[in-house]
Amino acid sequence: MRHTILVTGASGFLGSALCVDLARDHNIIGLYRRPIPEKLRKAAPLVQWERSDVEDRDCLDWIFRQNALRGRPIDYVIHFAAYVGFKKKWQDEHSDTNVIGTQNIIEASNDAGVKRILFAGSIAALDPLPSGKVLTEKSLAGGEIAYAKSKALGEKLLFENSHRIPAVVLRLGGVFTDWCELPPLFSIMKMWSKPFIGRMMPGQGMSGFPYIHRRDVVDIVRKIIEKDKRLSHFETLFASPSGCTYQKELFPIIRRESNENFSIKPLHVSLPFTRIALHGKYFFNTLINKNTYERSWMIDYADRPLVVDTSYTQKKLAWNPRPGLHIIERLPILLQNLICHHNPWYRRNIKRNDQKYEYNAD
Repeated sequence: MRHTILVTGASGFLGSALCVDLARDHNIIGLYRRPIPEKLRKAAPLVQWERSDVEDRDCLDWIFRQNALRGRPIDYVIHFAAYVGFKKKWQDEHSDTNVIGTQNIIEASNDAGVKRILFAGSIAALDPLPSGKVLTEKSLAGGEIAYAKSKALGEKLLFENSHRIPAVVLRLGGVFTDWCELPPLFSIMKMWSKPFIGRMMPGQGMSGFPYIHRRDVVDIVRKIIEKDKRLSHFETLFASPSGCTYQKELFPIIRRESNENFSIKPLHVSLPFTRIALHGKYFFNTLINKNTYERSWMIDYADRPLVVDTSYTQKKLAWNPRPGLHIIERLPILLQNLICHHNPWYRRNIKRNDQKYEYNAD
């Protein structure tokens, strides 16, 4: 069945991919703040592009009304617009985009009779559990980091308003493509693909996170729309495989694929020393006006993996990640792109790192 779907964050890493794919069999309205590059317009020629901030409630209402007047009322809202940021402390953008923007989407969607909102949550907004414990869809979001707090507030708003407008919180793992384009993964690939410094591993290599290919994110969004009527008014789901992938699993693959002569035995670096090194790196990069992903506060989460059980999501949606797209299977392809297309690989990752992403197909 063909639906009319509004996608927020339509020029972003995930929003752009969703617009391109969903426009094949749905009426897509792409809401964007940054200009839409010509490459994205050509990839999705049927998308109705609308420029607006999610914090502009009047503009949102106008877009909903105009589509209703055209005979295409909006059925679903995929709310993927978000401010990430790498700072630990709260920024105004966390309020404007992640909280006020989400409230505006809820109100505008409710007034327009939208069937359901699909909200991009994050597994990174969950606190790690003690060894042997796993995170489930029932685990509460939150924590000390500003981004986690803002995502938790967004989830709370959707839950509190789910009696008026149904919602799905889709907690995303670390989303990557065959060109990487995931800042934490880019960081370790960049370091471990170097000769000597590349042997250094912070802590014991037990830092871990669930990864998911961007193609699988598109697939699970399609599944949610397809099975909407079978879902409860409020659902929290995971977009990732079960378990997590540890740095100690990634390390030998990156080293071996970078150079067959590289040692795959890591040199474990103490966390206090790593913290000092990250302070120094951030200070130096600030002097030369260069953005830095790695921050010293991240060491608080070293060797504290986020391990998830996604069995509820997989059963509810009859969905599984596609064979061959797991990060361990895909990593050699990422490394080949780094080696064979060095300059474009770096350009694409630096743009994503600097939050200036420009659409590229997988």
